[in-house]
Amino acid sequence: MVTTRHVTVEELETMSLDGLWELIDGELVEVTPASDEPSSLGATIVFLLSQHIRPAKLGRVYGADGGFVLFPGRDTVLAPDAAFVRADRAPQGEARKHFPRLGPDLAVEVLSPCDRMAEALRKVALYLEAGVPLVWLVDPDSQSVTVFRPDAAPAIFHASDTLDGGDVLPDFRVPVAEIFA
Repeated sequence: MVTTRHVTVEELETMSLDGLWELIDGELVEVTPASDEPSSLGATIVFLLSQHIRPAKLGRVYGADGGFVLFPGRDTVLAPDAAFVRADRAPQGEARKHFPRLGPDLAVEVLSPCDRMAEALRKVALYLEAGVPLVWLVDPDSQSVTVFRPDAAPAIFHASDTLDGGDVLPDFRVPVAEIFA
């Protein structure tokens, strides 16, 4: 933590901070840089999503440094390792100079060796509370992806399975093994 005082989204947008920070209910939380494997996995997911999304102009893909304001009037900004926002919801014009004031349609978190599962699940819960319809939690150790959707039990996909984009990206499919290749 960098401060004990409440920080607003607007303050965070203008702060000069070293490293990557998230804001949870007004409290700054430093995010540890990812090691080789989780960073590479996050980049692979951004690449795989981009290959599907960009040609069809379905929306925008975001990398690990993109922050999202999840709730109106609540000072919470999370930076998923990868994210997708549908074209019809993507910020336009002047709004592009700020954190998007919306939860992404897909948020992806990749576990790092220093991550605690409880903290990762806290982020998943925040995404779901904010109305994010699809969250992937990628676990390099088990080479699995746990898929979270509102009002549904989590589903775990292993290397022999094919991950899909559900209602968010209906035509997107990728073998889980390809993510970890």
